[in-house]
Amino acid sequence: MQHTTTNSKLPIAANVVIGSTVFSDIGASYVDFFGGRSTSYEKKKEEMYNRIIETPK
Repeated sequence: MQHTTTNSKLPIAANVVIGSTVFSDIGASYVDFFGGRSTSYEKKKEEMYNRIIETPK
């Protein structure tokens, strides 16, 4: 995989705000208490990451 760069000295930043539902919060609380991975929060984080990648385009 080859990447090209430019000599731009401008900072690059992206902000994304995304919310979760009360049901996601309750489910994550149970998962946090009993142990495990919260798939609802993982999906939200993945959605945020994808939005940030698409923002500069």
